[in-house]
Amino acid sequence: MRDDMDCKEVQKLFIPFINDTLEVKYLDAFLQHLEECQDCREEYDIYYTLIMGTRYLETDAAKAGEWVDSAEKLNGAQDYLTTYRLRRLGKIVIGVVICLSCMILFV
Repeated sequence: MRDDMDCKEVQKLFIPFINDTLEVKYLDAFLQHLEECQDCREEYDIYYTLIMGTRYLETDAAKAGEWVDSAEKLNGAQDYLTTYRLRRLGKIVIGVVICLSCMILFV
């Protein structure tokens, strides 16, 4: 998918994001759009509050006082994306080092 999503595309991803099923390939564009588009951010906040509020009240989380607000959810996703990118970069670096080592050993 493109790096720049329009509002309709982003709004279709609210539920997968809230349910933690959004594919990582869409996450960066999704988060960027919500950061830049106040209308979508407000709509996301409403969706999140309704869905998670209902879940919260239906579970023992309410008794334990466990509540993650919509901003915390977005921040957590941004942290996840940063970690994901660093791990991917680390794998690439390790692959390059292994290839170079093999080339040196077999030359």
